[in-house]
Amino acid sequence: MRSDPIRYLSWILFFAFANTVLLPAEALHAQIQKIRISTSSRSNTTVAYYVAVSKGFFREEGFDVELIQANPRLGAMALMNGDVAFTGSFVSTVRGILQGLPLKIVLVALPKGVYYLIARPEIKDIQDLKGKELGVSTLRGSDHLVAEELLRAKGFNPSWLQPIGLGDTPVRTQAIAAGVVDVVALSPPHDLIAQQMGAKVLAGPPEIGMPASGMITSDRLLKENPQMVKRALRALLKANRFSEENRQETIRVLLQWVNQSPEIAARSYDLELKTIRKDGQMTDAEMESFLERLGDKKRPLDEVRDFTLVRQAVKELEGK
Repeated sequence: MRSDPIRYLSWILFFAFANTVLLPAEALHAQIQKIRISTSSRSNTTVAYYVAVSKGFFREEGFDVELIQANPRLGAMALMNGDVAFTGSFVSTVRGILQGLPLKIVLVALPKGVYYLIARPEIKDIQDLKGKELGVSTLRGSDHLVAEELLRAKGFNPSWLQPIGLGDTPVRTQAIAAGVVDVVALSPPHDLIAQQMGAKVLAGPPEIGMPASGMITSDRLLKENPQMVKRALRALLKANRFSEENRQETIRVLLQWVNQSPEIAARSYDLELKTIRKDGQMTDAEMESFLERLGDKKRPLDEVRDFTLVRQAVKELEGK
């Protein structure tokens, strides 16, 4: 008669113990937060995001991240509406900040992205571009600004060219190969892809560079959930450090995300990704110079960037 109550009690204890084991795992699963991050195109300059997703750094910080490709202007609007938590689209979004959008730069990954001025094979000299068409992603976007700086460095007046908005980098690469426009500014790996299609380089590094990658979020998210922002920053900082220390694995990640050959990915890593900022910041002088190059409305630095949380994230990672 006594065996049944004992057996019943043993089952109660078993389930109680099982629940104490399972609940923490369930709680952990419940803490994983689904978020979206926008980028303007699939490019090697977005490597920090690819690495953070592929190597699980976002998940370590409690995020299930969906990377979506969107026009920079649409990405900025989605950011303000809360449809995306962050954007990696940099120059066009910073221009929006200068014009009054309630957003902040919270991390800079590549402070000096690499660009090449690529022309149709018939163009023998940069002076042959007079009256020709310059293909750009968007008017006054990063590639447009860099193209003009490259042209000025060669003694050519950019006003002699007609800018034509084409879209993201792969589209511009195909456009120059097909002769739709006469010249474009391309970043790796697309500059080499265009050359393999017959285009030629007129100018390029190390003369000119422009901040090419980072993280921007809304003032509202910074105010309402700074811990969430800091966790996302930690994920990107981990990715930046991983990329610097693991060349072959970073190249493998690039090949998964961006359509290119292993040779092109390796060249891009060696040429461009070595400039990754492990601390995710630009100095005030660097930031002032960058904003001046954009040539738009002036705003105090504190209204454009906020590196408070990324500094905290750096200290936390160094402490570990």
